[in-house]
Amino acid sequence: MSSGVPLGSQLAPGQLIRERPRAAPSTLRWRVGMPVTFVGLSFLVTLPLWLGSRPRLPGYGADTALHLWFFSWFPYAISHGINPFVTTIGTYPMTSNLLWNNADLPLGLLSWPLFHLVGAAVAMGIVYGLLLAAAASAMAWQLRRHVRHPSSAWLGGLLFGFSPFAQSEMAAGHLTLVNTATLPLGWWVGERALGSLRSRRHRVLWGMAAGGWLVLQYWVGKELLATTALMGVLLLALNFRSVVRAGLGWLRGVGPFLLAALGLFALLMAFPLAVQASSGVPLGVPTVVSPKTNVIDLLAFLLPGYSQLLGLGSLGALNGHFSGVFLETDAYLGPPLLALAAWVAVRRRADPLVRIGASCAALGAVLALGGDLHVAGVDTRIPLPWLLFEHLPIYAKVVPSRLTVFVVAGVACLLAAGWDQIMEAARPGVRATSLGILLLPLLPSSGLVSGWAGFPVSLPAVLTSAPLMRLPAGAPIVTVPITTPDNHGLTMYWQAVLGFRYAQPFGYLLHESPGGVLTDANPPSPLEAVLSQMSAGNPAPSGVSSAEVRSQLRSWRIAALVVTPQRGLAAEVRSWEGILGRPPRMIDGAAVWFSPGRAPA
Repeated sequence: MSSGVPLGSQLAPGQLIRERPRAAPSTLRWRVGMPVTFVGLSFLVTLPLWLGSRPRLPGYGADTALHLWFFSWFPYAISHGINPFVTTIGTYPMTSNLLWNNADLPLGLLSWPLFHLVGAAVAMGIVYGLLLAAAASAMAWQLRRHVRHPSSAWLGGLLFGFSPFAQSEMAAGHLTLVNTATLPLGWWVGERALGSLRSRRHRVLWGMAAGGWLVLQYWVGKELLATTALMGVLLLALNFRSVVRAGLGWLRGVGPFLLAALGLFALLMAFPLAVQASSGVPLGVPTVVSPKTNVIDLLAFLLPGYSQLLGLGSLGALNGHFSGVFLETDAYLGPPLLALAAWVAVRRRADPLVRIGASCAALGAVLALGGDLHVAGVDTRIPLPWLLFEHLPIYAKVVPSRLTVFVVAGVACLLAAGWDQIMEAARPGVRATSLGILLLPLLPSSGLVSGWAGFPVSLPAVLTSAPLMRLPAGAPIVTVPITTPDNHGLTMYWQAVLGFRYAQPFGYLLHESPGGVLTDANPPSPLEAVLSQMSAGNPAPSGVSSAEVRSQLRSWRIAALVVTPQRGLAAEVRSWEGILGRPPRMIDGAAVWFSPGRAPA
């Protein structure tokens, strides 16, 4: 759903979906009660975060700590007069272009007061929960204009905001794929923009609104902006005959609209886009996640997977063999919901909302399957339409499984239209039974609850000790452990909550590899080999030259090497004493070597 959502068949521009007559509920009760219920549900979803005695970050991997780092970095950089888009502070001495990372500038600035009020970890849990509620509320508000019963809009919003896809992405810590309220917002802007073109009124105003939405979606998620644009074009092509029948006279007034939209976008985005392009990253090369493997298995729409409370025994275990990262490939909707969607798509195909929903769900599903059809974890090598896009600039970086968000959006429209029918034709008992069956896919599993429970975070006292605080601001410090996905990006959290007091090597940011391709992998070096093994709890690798490690520390001007208190500290201290040729200074239970690159005594 976007500003590019097409006209329904036999609809004139500006009448993207005809408003349906609706019942007369209390407007105030709907406008207040609907978002309140979603906020309450989001609190229940994130409840495990608030049960421990220590602050926790949601998610399994390091992505949550990465977003926390971004949210802290932007206010810091702007308030210190630093370019917020390019930095060496997180991957010292390498430069990271943050515009190739999922760095959300508006949300970071908006949440800045919350970070100061409740602390970074607590604020991140609140932000994730509110984003779920915002997505559900935005979709419900948009659907309310097109259905008779408020409960229909509420159900559509519930599915969109709390679907298994959304829950899994939250458990993975993928904030950009939880922050999807911009999609129904784009749909809303698109409807009014098309209306302004048809009436030739307020075209500049709605052109600016469309340009503003493009800017907002760029910051929320560049990948989602690219896939939304693709979906808009494909949906227009699918409904081309209907657009022609509706008349193309509105195109004569498109000039002022496009000038306003593109002018505002260029004005606000010229500098960020120039900075992003300056890195010279090839647009036709995938980034980190392979689009060949992170695809939706055909059975994933039907079989409960990791994110469902109710499984199917050995049959449900098939999901464990599906391609890709399991939290990236959850598209479960369930046979009852899909059957209702199919029934509505056929029975009420004349309804514009149904046509839009069916088109969006079908196209999204076909593209989310990737370039080859996967069934029960087997790559059948049967080619699919995504093959046409996977080598195109920008789209080579798109992860196909993430187009599931459009499947969920389309099915949310069909559910809202179908529930209208159930409300008008079914007895109360049938309604209650139908509701229970349809909502079963939204029940989370214990595996997802573990992801929501997050991981406790704390700041080692040594990092705020007087000897380290006396180091010059921005001095590079190596910590052990370094950031890894297994330790949830812990050192990114440390650096952020300390206000970027020091620079750190080996941070968890996308940066250019020697070949110019974006990667989050640390460049191989003697120092990296030692740190990676020790951070994983293993002994220092044999065969690494102590002289080369010291030389690297010296050339990078590392001010301090800090082995934080952890299990196996004594063994690690012995290893570093052998490498550095001198004992450490023990501070607050940690081992610290100042100027670790200097020659041993």
